[in-house]
Amino acid sequence: MFNKNKTVVPYTLEQCDSCSEQSRRKFSEGDYVFKEMSKCSSCEGQVRITKIFGETISP
Repeated sequence: MFNKNKTVVPYTLEQCDSCSEQSRRKFSEGDYVFKEMSKCSSCEGQVRITKIFGETISP
């Protein structure tokens, strides 16, 4: 069931409240869901963290 050869990499999904543009980046310490981030590069709307998840990577 668990394989020690696999690594889980955490990611953060950010989404604009206005235009719904999304971007994915590596997780940073201090990230949490609904945290307000910077302004959207497309429409100047507010960008928030909507999801934090991990992806399994095989070596």
